[in-house]
Amino acid sequence: VRVNGVAAPPLPQINKGAAFTMEERKALHLSGLLPPTVKTMAQQVERCYGTYSQIPTNIQKYQYLRHLQERNEHLYYAFLEAHLSEVMPVIYTPTVGEACQKYSYMFNFSRGLSFSPDNIHKADEIVGEYHLQDIRMIVVTDSSAILGIGDQGYGGMGIPIGKLALYTAAGGVSPFQTCPVTIDVGTGREDL
Repeated sequence: VRVNGVAAPPLPQINKGAAFTMEERKALHLSGLLPPTVKTMAQQVERCYGTYSQIPTNIQKYQYLRHLQERNEHLYYAFLEAHLSEVMPVIYTPTVGEACQKYSYMFNFSRGLSFSPDNIHKADEIVGEYHLQDIRMIVVTDSSAILGIGDQGYGGMGIPIGKLALYTAAGGVSPFQTCPVTIDVGTGREDL
């Protein structure tokens, strides 16, 4: 990735927060944009765990982890790997069901691809413009029967996001070679 300066930290795929070495900071023109002390990934995981441990509900923990994923994927996956058995029920079942139900209220970041009758005619273009090009694993949902709670519309996107996070943290799949997809096939639910 050819990015430097203020553009580097906002990209979750390359952001390492305070773990950028002094050499990386110099090469990416990050001097003065980060705290002066380099922190290891383990130190950052420990700091995040301190915050995570203070969060009272699993749905709030889910939101915290999704925000972390969208800010700093290196730290997100290091955190998951370090605490996988504890966070698995938060990033996937049962908490992901509640997250799917509340997805519209919690939505902050777009992740993956979404196809509907409004854009399916442009599927080739949409896939071609996706920022990751070496995709080797796709998890798709039509959101019609989410974990026994029924049709969740676009909110079902939480399922492929959560599954792919587990495949990365537990199975070693590169997150840069994955793509969550939702296909809107319509719904009979008027509230969606």
